[in-house]
Amino acid sequence: MMKKDRKLARILQKRVIEPSPLIQVVIGPRQVGKTTAVKSVISKLGGVYETADSPVPISYEVISEWWQQAEKSKEKILAIDEIQKIPDWSEAVKKLWDQRPLKLIVTGSSALLVEKGLKETLAGRFELIRAEHWNFEEASSIFGISLDKYVEFGCYPGSTSFLDDVPRWAAYIRDSIVEPALGRDLLQLHPVDQPALLRQVFGVAVSLPAQVVSLQKMYGQLQNKSSIPTIGQYLTLLSQAFLVTGIQKYSSSAFRRRKSSPKLIVHDNALLRSFLKPIDQTIDSELKGRFFENLIGARFVEAGWETYYWNDRSKEVDYIVLGPNGEKWAVEVKSTKCSYADMGYVLDFCKKNPEFEPRLVSLIDQEIKNIETVPVRDLLSYSRI
Repeated sequence: MMKKDRKLARILQKRVIEPSPLIQVVIGPRQVGKTTAVKSVISKLGGVYETADSPVPISYEVISEWWQQAEKSKEKILAIDEIQKIPDWSEAVKKLWDQRPLKLIVTGSSALLVEKGLKETLAGRFELIRAEHWNFEEASSIFGISLDKYVEFGCYPGSTSFLDDVPRWAAYIRDSIVEPALGRDLLQLHPVDQPALLRQVFGVAVSLPAQVVSLQKMYGQLQNKSSIPTIGQYLTLLSQAFLVTGIQKYSSSAFRRRKSSPKLIVHDNALLRSFLKPIDQTIDSELKGRFFENLIGARFVEAGWETYYWNDRSKEVDYIVLGPNGEKWAVEVKSTKCSYADMGYVLDFCKKNPEFEPRLVSLIDQEIKNIETVPVRDLLSYSRI
């Protein structure tokens, strides 16, 4: 059980009680606490909570009915969950907001549809809050998850009570998180001509975390053959569903970045662990290293850092990142003990690109002379909010 509110809930509550707040728009993946945060705000402040998360389409006219209910309440607060499921929702909200503004919170699990409606219809009327997958500080303080557990199992709040029964835990992740995201969110809201292929692309991605994979190589591993551009499109959809992101090779040329093969970053390690076979296996040091490298990349992505990789023939740097406060780092990720020599490719990159600084991220918090180490617990707690 959640013992205290997540930071997301505190931010929402603070904004809603402002005298004339903008529309608060919360987007993020399924099962990371968006609904819990919204319900927490409603329970403390009062107001009307409704959800559009229905297996059948809901008419936009229902928004007007909910609006009237909220207007009759003392608090005049309306929260609508999964609003992207309602066709033409943004036009309906704009009309009502311009005529009869109230305190409005909306959430969504589809970045494309929510942001498209905002930018095209509600420009200047909203604030966007990105609900991330749980970082380590929150997972540790609220659920008591250790660093080792976080590396292996990630953190989806609804699954934490099953961690002592890995097969049951994995079934929950697959059935309650992955299947709704693939089978409902994406297939209902986006044109997907080959649903089986979309699932296979996801399956390949979770089997190759933190690896550079050409679309041609991915094509060769799929049972359902299609065009390479379709595979690229489905990877984009998985990113918009906050499941998998393909980061690009760093280059000063935007064109070269776009033409590079993606390095696959899965947004939460639960999505990796739940698809291992056999499910109750103990992960070895090599696989743990791959999980850890993926986790670091995922945290940079989730926290809003510009995240790339770099390679040059046999040389590779795990991550090239640009942070919100002007940070420019070339990052080597290590799960076991390493030496100064292991930082050679990072140092080579920094010599060619002197605006970047070398950084080591060590699971065992190792320090190397003349190389700055980023404390792993600090990095895994980076956040947009």
